[in-house]
Amino acid sequence: MTVEVTVEFLNLWDLLYDFQLQPEVEDAHIWRLSSSGQYSAKSAYEGFFIGSTLFGPYERIWKSWAPPKCRFFMWLVAHDRCWTADRLARRGLPHPAQCPLCDQEEETVNHLLVSCVFARQFWFYLL
Repeated sequence: MTVEVTVEFLNLWDLLYDFQLQPEVEDAHIWRLSSSGQYSAKSAYEGFFIGSTLFGPYERIWKSWAPPKCRFFMWLVAHDRCWTADRLARRGLPHPAQCPLCDQEEETVNHLLVSCVFARQFWFYLL
């Protein structure tokens, strides 16, 4: 047991020390994920998404005229799921220290698509 676990146990002990159960009172089951306190499959399903990030403009990606490969790539970019050096570093995998194109900053999705000198020059010539 660690010190934190011991301290948490003692705090819980202090809170419950004077608590008395009443055998004549029936237990009440309260589902905290619904306003009525009653369980429903809908409230359980919505509970899975508490704290998640909603990405509203998904329609711009999936309903665009771009080819499916491009739409999927843009979805990966929007959710920061591209395997760039910063993502590899977060998982402890081998990665380059600097951007292999410009050798100036750490390689991130934002850097590769927007702020890299090489990328800006590419987009200028392409567009």
